[in-house]
Amino acid sequence: MATTPARRKVAGGTAAARANGGTARKKKKATSLTESVYAMLRKEILTCALAPGTEISEAELADRFKMSKTPVREALANLRAEGLVRSFPRRGYQIVPVTFGDMNELFDLRTILEAGAAELACKRITEPEIENLRKLADIAYDQSEPPSLENFIKANRDFHFAIAKASGNERLFQLLAKQIDELERFFYLGARLRDVSTETQADHRQIVEVLSKRDPEAARDIMIRHNDITRQGLFEALTRSQGLSAFAL
Repeated sequence: MATTPARRKVAGGTAAARANGGTARKKKKATSLTESVYAMLRKEILTCALAPGTEISEAELADRFKMSKTPVREALANLRAEGLVRSFPRRGYQIVPVTFGDMNELFDLRTILEAGAAELACKRITEPEIENLRKLADIAYDQSEPPSLENFIKANRDFHFAIAKASGNERLFQLLAKQIDELERFFYLGARLRDVSTETQADHRQIVEVLSKRDPEAARDIMIRHNDITRQGLFEALTRSQGLSAFAL
């Protein structure tokens, strides 16, 4: 039986739809692979599993993750845009080194933002939010156990994020989140070199008590002091360590 033009058109449309569907699935898979590699590499960079200054290549990473170079290249482009890796023609990529200059600039900005966030939070924070901060302030870690350290760094991050959120200012929260992200490598390096559990717990508990009293001026002052103590402790630990190859001084 002869195929009518209408049937040929439907059949052609069906074939095109199948082809488009296949292309969409391939794009989705490629995007998924890119996001997966990006997330894994970003975590390794922030936790210093990939140490500052480490050189990497697309071929090496593609082999490691058992995939083509395309999603690896796209993931590295995203990390480069964030300032976590840099590229060199015909040489590959390098995890961006950290410097004391970087640390000071980030702490300067973080101190300004967190002081303002704590001041605003005093006017808006709720009792459930204060209770959550108390729980986060109690978390400690064991230097010899990487999962314990990772949990501690996450609790520290969540503690500061919660105060920024309680400020009620989303733009302030987003700015502060970026600074905390950029400082995370310093926190991992410093917490491995010395046990900061006791001093961090004490500082965080004092911050919670000030916030619970809803005293904006005291909240601003204690957050500035907390950042100054943290910065000084990191500086001393890193300058005393033998691992300064991670730093481009």
